[in-house]
Amino acid sequence: MLRMIINRVSPCSDIETQFKEVLTNRITIRLTSNNLAEITKQAKLEGYLNQSNWVPAAVLSNIHRDPVLTDNETQALRESNRQLAAIGRNLNQIAKILNIEFRESDKITKEMIQLLEDKLIQHKQKVNTLLTKNCQRWSINDEPFSD
Repeated sequence: MLRMIINRVSPCSDIETQFKEVLTNRITIRLTSNNLAEITKQAKLEGYLNQSNWVPAAVLSNIHRDPVLTDNETQALRESNRQLAAIGRNLNQIAKILNIEFRESDKITKEMIQLLEDKLIQHKQKVNTLLTKNCQRWSINDEPFSD
């Protein structure tokens, strides 16, 4: 921040001429032992395989102001979509029975519909928890997601 202020105030400073773009897709940073230990601790705490995976996620999260998911979180969301698809198939079967085969509508019980509703509520809670934790990790938004 201080560097930006000095560059803006200084008459001889032209940021465009001073800035040197990196020509590779690799950036090297130097950290104190304490900072590296903190990054390592945070990466382990958040489920990253190593600090080298955590650092780009932290940078991208800051740039895009969006959550960056770990592999485990991505897998959890894929599983979530699979479960939602199964629930959707169940609902389609119920709708078919109610709309087309109305004579067999007595096969559908209130308990069956309640079970589907309970599964949807549990599912929404799991996804909400996952996304809220992710956003809090990157300090993007402290409010939980709504329906």
